[in-house]
Amino acid sequence: MYSVGLLYSSRDFLRLNKETEISSDEFLKYFKTFKYSTSERILDVSFKCGWVKVNQDEKVLLTDRGKEISNQDYQTALLLQLEDLILSFNPSWASVLPKGRTEAKNFLPSDVLQCFKEAGLFDELNDELIKFWDKLSLAYRNHSQKRMNEIGRIGEKLSFEYEVQRTKNKPIWQAVESNIAGYDLLSIKEMGNTQKLQIEVKSSTSNIEYAELHLSKHEWNTAMSSLNYIFHIWLLYDKPILNIISVDIMSKHIPIDIGDGNWESVEIPFKVLILK
Repeated sequence: MYSVGLLYSSRDFLRLNKETEISSDEFLKYFKTFKYSTSERILDVSFKCGWVKVNQDEKVLLTDRGKEISNQDYQTALLLQLEDLILSFNPSWASVLPKGRTEAKNFLPSDVLQCFKEAGLFDELNDELIKFWDKLSLAYRNHSQKRMNEIGRIGEKLSFEYEVQRTKNKPIWQAVESNIAGYDLLSIKEMGNTQKLQIEVKSSTSNIEYAELHLSKHEWNTAMSSLNYIFHIWLLYDKPILNIISVDIMSKHIPIDIGDGNWESVEIPFKVLILK
């Protein structure tokens, strides 16, 4: 997926599609290999990155992004392709990009490193190159944020279903209605007791040794000022496991403001909250 040969070949495949309409089946039939890669891999990366689409006649057409890449020389096309690969697949190696060029050069896999070198990303710095490094880092952060949001919604849905079973009452999914309330679900204390219970949900797909939650000061202030407030901590690493954490337990890991310094968010490991 990240070889120079595949990306060069994909760029040439896009150019081919500008000149002649061809279906995926036709491309596979007439080109077992195309330039420096196989036709299967070229089609795979081109569709997954959104460079091509299929019309009603099953012909492969270029998207606007595909047209943009096809119009570039190999080096400029590589820059655009790398950005799309990060946005589409969020590869594990992309986590090193926000740490800077030196860290990337030391820790990128060899095939990816070759792509970066061919794209000129390790050439002498200039304004345009700095901007593109920032774009690649932003692509990683955007994908990571999207994934975090998806994991958060999974936890919220599990908590919603848990509360329905526990109270026989549907809670209000506050996080969908407004993300500024300071909690995610508004439930009740128990079946037959309609006193309100505010629930903040935190989820992680990581192993408990690495799972962490991020708590904002607004969420904590809401917890402190609420009569009934709990935290649902979901470990999704293997099978969903719920841990219900009280405000008192959480308070042991909350920072304090000192002098003119004010904390805005805190990162807390799951393992210090979950009682053995």
